[in-house]
Amino acid sequence: DLPSLVADATGVAKLKFESSTISVDSGVTNIIGRGLIVHRDPDDYKTQPTGNAGPRLACAVITKS
Repeated sequence: DLPSLVADATGVAKLKFESSTISVDSGVTNIIGRGLIVHRDPDDYKTQPTGNAGPRLACAVITKS
């Protein structure tokens, strides 16, 4: 799970964070080619697999350009 992303009244959301548990481009923690799903609501960190986070708003595959 990534930190919560909150959009403003116009729908714009920005997120900047550092992580020691994921990496880009190498190793077992590499996230290139992995899926990214944005849900409407916050994760409750209890219910699996979606965290009771509501419907999916967006989905993507992480790539490196």
